[in-house]
Amino acid sequence: MKTFLALLVAAGAAAAQVNTLTPKEIADGWLLLFDGESTFGWTSEGKARWRAANGAFTADGGPGWLRSNAVFADYILKCDYRTGPEGNSGLFLRSAKEGAPHETGYELQIFNQHPKFPTGSLVNHIAAKKVSPAPGQWHSYEVQVEGDRFVVRLDGRRILD
Repeated sequence: MKTFLALLVAAGAAAAQVNTLTPKEIADGWLLLFDGESTFGWTSEGKARWRAANGAFTADGGPGWLRSNAVFADYILKCDYRTGPEGNSGLFLRSAKEGAPHETGYELQIFNQHPKFPTGSLVNHIAAKKVSPAPGQWHSYEVQVEGDRFVVRLDGRRILD
């Protein structure tokens, strides 16, 4: 059985809308992982101090990441992000609770300047089609994770399969 999830996550300033699910999404089995107001359901790892502000996750104080307290098998993840011109971030997929998430799982890149694994790539595994999402603007990821297959869409465009 597939688990479907929805999430709004952000590196930067305020989200343009409240993070909610439509009645159809609820009926289809989507889960809301971020309520837009708190870090409930998440554990902070590393030095960063994570908080919810203006409908988005944001961090201060150094490197770190948020880890979902829930465990999922196959899923679809939808999230929005925004970074600055030199923003270097990512989403960790299928990572273990213990250990460095980029070593125990996969890092979905959010960093336009990486020479080998640009935004949309699975770092150290497979490069995505070259894209250059504009800094300072909101972008949407949709990531389908089924077994060892990852399908990544950025702003509706398939960039990795």
